[in-house]
Amino acid sequence: MSQAKVDKYKQEKYNRKNVKKKSNVKKISGYIVATLVVILFIGYLGYSVAVATGLYTPPATTIHRELSDAEKESIRNVMIQNGNSDVKVTTSAAKENTTTAKTEKTTKSTEKETTAKK
Repeated sequence: MSQAKVDKYKQEKYNRKNVKKKSNVKKISGYIVATLVVILFIGYLGYSVAVATGLYTPPATTIHRELSDAEKESIRNVMIQNGNSDVKVTTSAAKENTTTAKTEKTTKSTEKETTAKK
């Protein structure tokens, strides 16, 4: 063997561990990337099927609009008149409207009773 071949063989022998480590790292990173791609693909398919079948509906985009105090009060009054017990009466105007709504209901019910008696 010539001296060049001997030196080349020694260098290859010296670097064998490093070359093997590098190839193993590349191999493992390839497996990891392939696994992530497959997981993402399966997730996308699952999402598409869920949306197509109606099991999941993506949230609708809404436009945020600030309501004035008068608009808030009118919505609160409508909810109170409809009998929603979850509405908290905090403003004085709402309290007044609640009492007027109750008196209107009582007057309507008494009118019905009087007409029924006739």
